[in-house]
Amino acid sequence: MPMSVVFVLMLLALIFLRYDKRRTAAGFLVLSLGLLAVSSMPFVAGMLYRSIESHYPPVAFEDIPAGGCAIVLGGAVGAPIAPRVTHEFNEAIDRVYMTARLYREGKAPLVIVTGGNQPWSESKTAEADLIREVLMEWGVPKDAIFLEGSSRNTRENAMYSKNIINSTNCESPLLVTSAAHMPRAVAAFNMVGVTVTPVSTDVRVVKQSVPSLMDFIPNAGALAMTSEAIREWIGQKVYSWNGWN
Repeated sequence: MPMSVVFVLMLLALIFLRYDKRRTAAGFLVLSLGLLAVSSMPFVAGMLYRSIESHYPPVAFEDIPAGGCAIVLGGAVGAPIAPRVTHEFNEAIDRVYMTARLYREGKAPLVIVTGGNQPWSESKTAEADLIREVLMEWGVPKDAIFLEGSSRNTRENAMYSKNIINSTNCESPLLVTSAAHMPRAVAAFNMVGVTVTPVSTDVRVVKQSVPSLMDFIPNAGALAMTSEAIREWIGQKVYSWNGWN
């Protein structure tokens, strides 16, 4: 998101420079570089990301109540498209591991996996199928896993999972997803009349008493985190404006 704004500002700088408006062009250039620098600072990225993650902080495993099932949202596993020969995990794989642990330790007798495929994806396999394979490798039997492989976003995750929740008579479902994604996910399930117990994973920002010098040196990772935080914030607002919460 910040890069899109930076690109527009630089484009404006070039346009004004083309018409010999050097001072205005310089102003847009400085503004774009300043925005890029600030957005790339780990301190700023952490502050923005923490503001989203803090809504549903994780709890100790022993404090998670038992539920009738665990619902794990997609966004963690990629298909083995060549040259890959195995599943591709991203940093959200924590949610899949947590779901497997909830089952193995008796906190969720059933698992609902929700996640379809995007139209532009090179894979023709729904992510729910990929996650099921990983869950089975981590000790969850196939007959304990129910798939919802048609959803394309968080709202549809909730809408389509509700049918499985009702058909399996799952009471007090546990919702497993990343801490930053949890506010929007909980809102989506509330919208369809499903009350869930949040089980947040994949917490990316940890407490730090005193910022160090490195927290103010821009880097690409911090820029990516800032972009993710802004994208999630926009997603929450879109859901709110459309009454999907």
